[in-house]
Amino acid sequence: MTKVVVAWLAIVALALVAAGSCSIKHSSEQFECDTNADCVDLDGNRVCSDGLCVVPGGGPMKDAAVDGMRTDTLPDASLICPDQCTSCNIEKKECTVDCAGDPDTTTCMGQVKCPAGWSCNVKCNTASSCRAGVDCLGSTSCKIECSGFGSCRSVACGPGPCDITCSGSQSCGGTAGGVACGTSCACDVKCAAGANCFNVTCTKPQCDTGLGCSSQPTGCDTCP
Repeated sequence: MTKVVVAWLAIVALALVAAGSCSIKHSSEQFECDTNADCVDLDGNRVCSDGLCVVPGGGPMKDAAVDGMRTDTLPDASLICPDQCTSCNIEKKECTVDCAGDPDTTTCMGQVKCPAGWSCNVKCNTASSCRAGVDCLGSTSCKIECSGFGSCRSVACGPGPCDITCSGSQSCGGTAGGVACGTSCACDVKCAAGANCFNVTCTKPQCDTGLGCSSQPTGCDTCP
């Protein structure tokens, strides 16, 4: 009789544990959704994408670090666009920073830094965008378009090819920064009328065109 009672109690205990475990609600489940309406009770700025409430513009990959998400749902870090990029080609490690396409504008209000080991296409195409500078020191190559009014106060190239177009009024100015080709193997800086290209440093004296820099003269293109 005693053995029967003990066995019965063990069964009851197991049932209680199982019921308790089934009632556990993972914190990540609050981010699961079917429509945008399922996301309105969160932080107020998420939309439903691929079954998860994510921040607009980031997409499920960029917003994968949702608070409380289970580790088995996290994507491989190598499959995520770097934070600075508004879009990217992960396979080719190509990063695009489009200031006009940045929904919260925070990327281009601070310093735009090209991810190390990536090539970057930086579009400073809104007023005062990239005024805190564009840092391409760790990039494999950089193409920078400074078309916004007063854009690109400070640009620093890395060792790879660097192509900078200063077409916006009062762009590429700044006595403390300007444009520095640094050790770029091929640096081209083109300055339109109205740009403030008064502080441009080319890689070598013979690369200085008087209005910018060119990789065309002998010794100005040393890229492998």
